[in-house]
Amino acid sequence: MSSKNKAERAASTLPELLEVLAAELAAEPDVRRWVLAFSGGLDSSLLLELCARLNLPQPLLAVHIDHQLQAVSRQWRDHCRDHCERLGVPIQIVPVNPASSSEASARSARYQAFEALLQPGDCLLMAQHADDQAETLLLRLLRGSGVAGLAAMPAGRALGEARLLRPLLSQPRARLEAAAAELGLAPVEDPTNVQDHYDRNWLRLHILPRLKQHWPSLLQRCKDTTALMSDADQLLQERAEEDLQHCRQASGGLCLSQLCQLSSARQRNLLHHWIMRQTGHRLSRQRLQNLQRSMLSTRSDASPEERFPGYHLRRYRDELHFVPDPLPVVASDSVVAVRVGQDLELPTGRLSWHRESAGLAEGTILELRYRQGGERLRPVGRGGSVALKQLLQESGLPPWLRPLQPILWSDGEIRAVPGICLCEPGLVEKGLVPHWHAFGLS
Repeated sequence: MSSKNKAERAASTLPELLEVLAAELAAEPDVRRWVLAFSGGLDSSLLLELCARLNLPQPLLAVHIDHQLQAVSRQWRDHCRDHCERLGVPIQIVPVNPASSSEASARSARYQAFEALLQPGDCLLMAQHADDQAETLLLRLLRGSGVAGLAAMPAGRALGEARLLRPLLSQPRARLEAAAAELGLAPVEDPTNVQDHYDRNWLRLHILPRLKQHWPSLLQRCKDTTALMSDADQLLQERAEEDLQHCRQASGGLCLSQLCQLSSARQRNLLHHWIMRQTGHRLSRQRLQNLQRSMLSTRSDASPEERFPGYHLRRYRDELHFVPDPLPVVASDSVVAVRVGQDLELPTGRLSWHRESAGLAEGTILELRYRQGGERLRPVGRGGSVALKQLLQESGLPPWLRPLQPILWSDGEIRAVPGICLCEPGLVEKGLVPHWHAFGLS
């Protein structure tokens, strides 16, 4: 290509990028404020310049996260401040302290800072591009990621109460470099970008250039693959939601007999989806297969457990339950005054009331207690008294929740076991019935 043609191509890059950016931002009509993640590098510097040229109707704030990991971090901070001052864009400098110098720790600290700063109606703009997306896809492929991982970085997603948008994700790095050269930008250079002991840098420095040389359409192929994986992930989630509606119990747990009717692949898909929703943890294929064997293949009277950070997955009778780890503890002699009809939040759950044909008189003061052992009660329709221990067993309440089950007393008698039964003394027509929403029911 002649130097003249190169110059003409570079001259056309900036208007093209401005048009792409304007279209991406216009697709987010509810944004109250744009917050731009500004490192001072080429990509974010160009994005800042483009946003400044668009004369956006919403306020624009640049945010520089100072990881304090480099000796020159103060110089980068000053460079970012000077750049924003030249453009008339306000900037906020946020120092963070990553747990280590690793990429993962820096990223975690950076996103925590963003989430703390962002407000409802904000949209965080990040300058990742098509080469970054290709690197992410290859890294996740080499790490054995599933469909969700191979969808790589989404162009937009929720971030706390705000939004995250990557408006240049479809653009190759070469196009951004051409526009930056046209504008005469002098971005900061992170010396760690040439240290190939980082996996991403090794791919960027040694592998991607050779792949692009052999397959000139590599970035487009990677873009197509991530789009296909994103579609596949959405379909798997939709299928999992359908199966969840079929298998979910009133308690929030999963019905094992219904789960076992699904194919093995659908079982894993549902378990992964359910666990992800409950805990935020993504499981490897091996962990899912192990969980399948332990929870679905053992004998019916077994009580297997699977531990996750902060949670237990437990099986009882025909259900799987998620419970916090550790479980809360209540004093057996604890007494709480309860007014019938008044909802109550407790560390172990929530007490609410519903009006039915027969129930407790509104406004009555009862005592909420927990099991001490040996209690008896006379449930409505039972035709006699029964031990509380037997009643809880018959109800199907999992053993780990029984010590936390509230009991409502008055005048030395049990008047109700919320969510399980009313007792014969003290019932009135059109009364209120207590319902118990235990924390530990998934």
